[in-house]
Amino acid sequence: MTDVVERARPWSVEGFRGFWANPSLALVARARDSMTGDIVGHWPRPIGLARGAADYMAVLEAVVRAGPDLSLSVPEYVEAGDLRFLRWIGTASVEGRRVSFDGLDRMRIAPDGRVLENYVFCDHPFFDAVAAALARAA
Repeated sequence: MTDVVERARPWSVEGFRGFWANPSLALVARARDSMTGDIVGHWPRPIGLARGAADYMAVLEAVVRAGPDLSLSVPEYVEAGDLRFLRWIGTASVEGRRVSFDGLDRMRIAPDGRVLENYVFCDHPFFDAVAAALARAA
């Protein structure tokens, strides 16, 4: 029997910026190393709660599929203890037109530096497209 060991790669704002500057499905797989196996993601409606790395990864993949030209910039970032707050601005094509929207992520970081909880605050209809991509993948 082989023991499975989670690879820990600490989360960083630089990594977040790099990933979301030009996200791809190939990069999504690498994001797994920066989260705990029991991560909890609180996504905008209609997505809702994602419990565990597999569910969280499915949402990340749906985000990339819904917005293949999506990019985020991070103009503001704050650390407070084990919390990280990032204000971001996204641009993407949705239903054939270019849109811009903003949001905030609030992450709780585990002692080993990986993300164990994330709240994504944004009320833009882009997340309806994400929910549809998630449903198609299921």
